[in-house]
Parts: sequence; C-alpha cells; structure tokens
Amino acid sequence: MENLEAVDVDTAFGSIKIVGGDVTNCRIKAKISAQAPNAEEAKQLAEKVKIKLEPVDKTLNIIVDKPKVRNNRCIGVSFDIVVPKKTAIECSTSYGSIKLTDIQANVKAHTSFASIKCENIEGSVELETAYGQVECRNITSTDINARSSFGNIDIACSPKSMPEISADIATAYGSIEFAAPPGFSGRVDLETSFGSIRTDLPITVKGRISKDRIKGSVGQGSGKLRLKTSFGSIRIR
Repeated sequence: MENLEAVDVDTAFGSIKIVGGDVTNCRIKAKISAQAPNAEEAKQLAEKVKIKLEPVDKTLNIIVDKPKVRNNRCIGVSFDIVVPKKTAIECSTSYGSIKLTDIQANVKAHTSFASIKCENIEGSVELETAYGQVECRNITSTDINARSSFGNIDIACSPKSMPEISADIATAYGSIEFAAPPGFSGRVDLETSFGSIRTDLPITVKGRISKDRIKGSVGQGSGKLRLKTSFGSIRIR
C-alpha cells in the first residue's frame, strides 16, 4: 500500500508486536493458534481463520475473521508487523501483550489482560490495560496518557522531549514511576491513597501539604503532570 500513514490492527486473542523500520511497505506475519478437544478439530478451526487487509484512505486495517467456537475451544491470532517508521499505530487485543518500537508517529494501544511496552516513540502516546503493567522507554512526546487497573506504570521521557509535556498517568493497584523530560516546567499533581510519594523535581507547593498528595508547580511553564494511584507508591524524577 503506497503512501501509508496509519495501521489499525485488532485481534481478540493474541499478542501484537509492531516495529518501525526503514521500509516502504508493511510486512505482516500472523501466527494462528487453535485449541480444541483433539488435534484434528484444532487444525480445522485454524484453517477457517482469515486475515483481511482493508485499505481505507491512507489507513491499512488489519482484521481477524474467525469462526464462532463452542465451549473448550479457542482461536488466537498474534501479529508481528514491520511498518515505515512514520506510520501512526492503533492496535487492540483482549488477551495478549502489545509491544511497539521505533515509531515516529502517534500510537494508541489497548489490551485487557497483558502488558504494554513501548520504546523509541516520537508522537502522542495513549495506552490502556486492565490487568497488566505499562512500560515505556525513550518517549519523545508532548502528550502521554497511560492507564492500568491492576499493574505498575513506568515511563521515561527521552532527552529530546519538550519541557512542557502533558502527561496523565493512573493506576488503581500499582506503583507509578515517571522520568520527566529535562527542564520540565508546569503544574504537578501527585496522588496516592495508600503509598508513598517521592519527587526529585523542585516542586513549589501552595496551601496544605499532605503525605498522600503533592500539588504544585515546577517553574512557570504550561506543562501538566498528573500521576494518580490508589494502592501504590509514586516516584517522579
């Protein structure tokens, strides 16, 4: 597909791995797995799975079409994809991990029962998992949004990130660690119900000081950092 700008991939059961490379077209590998009471039935189920590639405008939609299954049967499809580096990514799975690497565009990722990992991303980042951790390294972005219900969140901005970044990070049961870009300037809101808060940034606090919440500012910039957990510690550096 020429002039590709975005890839949208959706699979209910299976992992998703997407890497940006010095390529002009997408390279897609799909691994189909099936479980059934016997090997022959599992093979028949796997053979009925179809992977559809549907281009819409400049977006390539990767869709899994699989048959309905009865009890004690399951079909999973995992993807290993290479895209041009400047391709925006939107991906979703329910039971499987997501890993995104070397993408110079916006990324969105959602899973329910697994982890999300990102590395070397240059663009806005929107990540969500219900039961799993979120880990990001070398993120160059002005907008980061990460959510988990049961899992730690660990995000490190790259030295190239703009100082006035906006980040909204939240988990219910887990700790949060956030490495802000150099020279961050803006408002800071750190909150935990049962845990400690540690900051290496020189936060100026006005009003009441609480052990479970720090609300203030660093410098005079327009950046925003909001880190919130219910059961876990927070560290910002």
